[in-house]
Amino acid sequence: MVELDELLGASGVLGSDQVGDYAIGPFVPMAAARPADTQEVSLVLEWAHRNNVAIYPVGGGTLKHLGNPPTRPGIALDMSRLNGMLDFQPADLTVHVQAGMTVEDLDSALAQDAKYVPLAPPLPGRATVGGTLATGISGPLRSTYGLPRDWLIGMTVVGPDGTISKCGGQVVKNVTGYDLNRLYTGSLGTLAVITDATFKITPAPIAWAAVVAAFESNQSAVSACHYLLAQPYAPHALHLLNPDAVRHLDVGQLPTGYGPAALAVVAGRPASVKRRTEDIALAWLGSASTLRIEGGEAIQLTESLADFPVNPIHPTSLCIRINAQPSALEQLMAMETTEIAGAHPAILADAGFGGGRLIWWNDVSQEDPVQLAQHLRDIQADAVASGGSAIVETCPPETKALVDVWGPDPSGMDIMRRIKRQFDPRGVLNPGRFVGGL
Repeated sequence: MVELDELLGASGVLGSDQVGDYAIGPFVPMAAARPADTQEVSLVLEWAHRNNVAIYPVGGGTLKHLGNPPTRPGIALDMSRLNGMLDFQPADLTVHVQAGMTVEDLDSALAQDAKYVPLAPPLPGRATVGGTLATGISGPLRSTYGLPRDWLIGMTVVGPDGTISKCGGQVVKNVTGYDLNRLYTGSLGTLAVITDATFKITPAPIAWAAVVAAFESNQSAVSACHYLLAQPYAPHALHLLNPDAVRHLDVGQLPTGYGPAALAVVAGRPASVKRRTEDIALAWLGSASTLRIEGGEAIQLTESLADFPVNPIHPTSLCIRINAQPSALEQLMAMETTEIAGAHPAILADAGFGGGRLIWWNDVSQEDPVQLAQHLRDIQADAVASGGSAIVETCPPETKALVDVWGPDPSGMDIMRRIKRQFDPRGVLNPGRFVGGL
């Protein structure tokens, strides 16, 4: 790695004895490059392309377990030094930041002007802007605010051969050319490395409240959620948890002991929040128990919903993300009967946006890896048959080696392979980790 030292300086490269924190399961990179700006990212990628060395981009590392195992040796590309705000135009409702900036730092900077970009990934104090875009992860308010890509105006990326390019623009009304922003967002860094991004911003919520209701059965909870979502006072977020999920949610007192709990979160102007939470509470009078919380407790609830699948206090042994329509909420909740390693899953379902997660905290590694892999393939096949998909976000490494965590190849897999070959013919960026082994 002598040539890398010459490109970045000794402080910009970590040797093999310093890269333990960059491990992806059992895979440990040969070194870690820590560029300070877009130009240095370009130098690293040009070097890697020329020497046919794989590159594994790293943000805050909150979702480094996501994806299939790496398929060949390579180095980590740590983006954390690209962490500044490049431009902020509150009058134009835009902000331009480097990809290594944490979402928490972005939120804090915008809050000084009462502005907000509703990204809300898990662990925002560690999660970076670039990592949030590359993984396509979204927060608990997505049924109202949409996905991170919906707030993205433009970005700068570096291709696998070191070429720097820009897509999108700097203003909200941007209609120039193909929307490559959406191509790069959610591609897990397999097409290019994001070095900065420009977002639309919105006024920040100035009041928070939530209504939590416990129901006697899944069916009554699902019916109440569908009814509430059809009303003009529908909340900004609506989630449904089974009892095991409620027990693992890191918030204050919640109704328990009655069956599933539905959590409605409202954010906005105080008068509006008060009226809507009153209406929501009335709509749920048929529940066994109802509780209204406000202010900091409601914010903590929202953050706990975001952090739920990667909460370091309760590390998961197995986590499966189910992508499905809101109409499939009842089928998703019925999956709590699924048994793996002698235990049933906790379920966190997004009633407003659709889909959710099945989570096991017991040690599933005691299950035979081949049998566990078959369990996972069965869940993925059932999800596809229902018109959705299932992504294994966390599982033991012995099992991950036996199953494609992304599930069966989607219908557009041929197009995805052609795009990968066009953008990264040598397979430099994150090889093997994305859908279909891209």
